This record gives sequence, structure tokens and C-alpha cells, in this order.
Amino acid sequence: MNMENEQSKVYLGIVQDIKKIILTDGLKQGDKIPSERELSERLKVGRSSVREALRALELLGLIETRRGEGTFLSDFKNHQLIKLLGMFILEDPLVQEDLDDTKRILEKELYLSIRSLSDKSGIKALRDHINEQGPVELEHVLRLSNNRLLFRIWEVLNSYSTKTQQPDNIVDQKYIEALLTEN
Repeated sequence: MNMENEQSKVYLGIVQDIKKIILTDGLKQGDKIPSERELSERLKVGRSSVREALRALELLGLIETRRGEGTFLSDFKNHQLIKLLGMFILEDPLVQEDLDDTKRILEKELYLSIRSLSDKSGIKALRDHINEQGPVELEHVLRLSNNRLLFRIWEVLNSYSTKTQQPDNIVDQKYIEALLTEN
């Protein structure tokens, strides 16, 4: 095994251990996490390794470092993992060929997810908005889904699809009525 793989495993292990500490300590969004020194002592690893793991967590938007105050847990719902992966994966020309098909599959799943919602108030509010102001972009409808991860993935794919000059998806009254119709 080469040295780079060993360092990578140490760093990933530390990220996992920090996650366990966050859970064990019952830390929530906005709470201060233990200092680099304390994490180093608790995990019995070097401070530079802890620093590398914390940098990765910050890059993903999972923690926030405030100068002179410490490091705090961010809102996990706003993490940047999907966007970061998308920047690299979706640049591959072979993947770009599959982009529209994958996006359509996600749209169908999000549509089914929204259609199965027991609370139709969000759909009805969107219908009223369309009645008053006209069609809306598909994104506004898909946001109603309870599957935030699927929506975030769709959002990234959609942004790359737009870069490849795909037309915006517009939703009209007929689409919304279909969401309100029982199976």
C-alpha cells in the first residue's frame, strides 16, 4: 500500500470519528465542536490529521470556523457534497450524454413522490399561483417533494443541463391538476 492511500484512510477515519463525537456529545446545528487540540487528544491522532479532516468538513459545508470563536456545526441540509461531486463527475463527456436521461428519471421519481403526499396544500398553493400569474418553472413544483436528496441531485443535473442549452421546463395548470388527481 502506498503512503498516499494510508494518509487518505487516516483522514477518512478521523472524519468518521468526529461524526461519532458529534453524535455522542449530542451536538446540534450551531453548537461548538471540540477544539483541534481536544479532538487530537480524544482521537489519539496528530493535530495536522485532525486539521485536514476539519478542512474537508468545512469544504463540504458541514462545519464553520469562526476566527477567535471556534468551529461550529452548520446546517447539514445545506451541505455542498452533491454540488462538489457534480462539478467533477458531470464534466466527463461520456456522462454528459446520459445527463438528460438521468434528469428525466429523477423528475419522474420526484413527481411520483409529490403525487403521493398526503398533504396537498403546497400543490394547491402552486395551482392558485399559476391561476393568478401563469406557468412556473418545474423546479418550483419539484421543491414540494419530501425527498431533499433526490431534489438536490436533480438541481445539480439541471444546472448542468442548462449549461448544455436545454430549455427550461415550464409547468402549467394541467401538470398541477395531474398531481392533485388520485391514482
